[in-house]
Amino acid sequence: MLNLFGLDALRAQEAAPLPDYVIEQFGKPPPVPNGPLSEELQAAVQLAFVDSMVQSSWGKDQTKALDTISRSKDPRIVWLVSDLMRFVTGRGLHTELANAASRLLGIEFQNDNHWGAVTDHLIAWDIPAPPDYLSAKYGIFKC
Repeated sequence: MLNLFGLDALRAQEAAPLPDYVIEQFGKPPPVPNGPLSEELQAAVQLAFVDSMVQSSWGKDQTKALDTISRSKDPRIVWLVSDLMRFVTGRGLHTELANAASRLLGIEFQNDNHWGAVTDHLIAWDIPAPPDYLSAKYGIFKC
């Protein structure tokens, strides 16, 4: 089926501009890189999202990993931030995750519904999931 449309047509579809009403409501999306995550970023994702859930703990190492993620300028990782936000009950960690999402997406929150705002932006902007997303998400949700 892919051969009927051609790879160029699929790439063009992926790069289609967002509708004006999306830009009006949510602003312009951040640039989204292509390709795999760097080894440093993969390690930070593992430590911050998967290991923290397996170990049921969040400490200095996870905060440092989340800082690495925040500085990456890769909004694809916000899908994992959003997933983890669904489970967090501690205000401090929730704030750390919200700040990371804010930094990666380039948004400011208008209220305390951070998870809702984050997921609304991800969907409206059609931000793709990061490479190996399902493996990392499985690591979060299996605990």
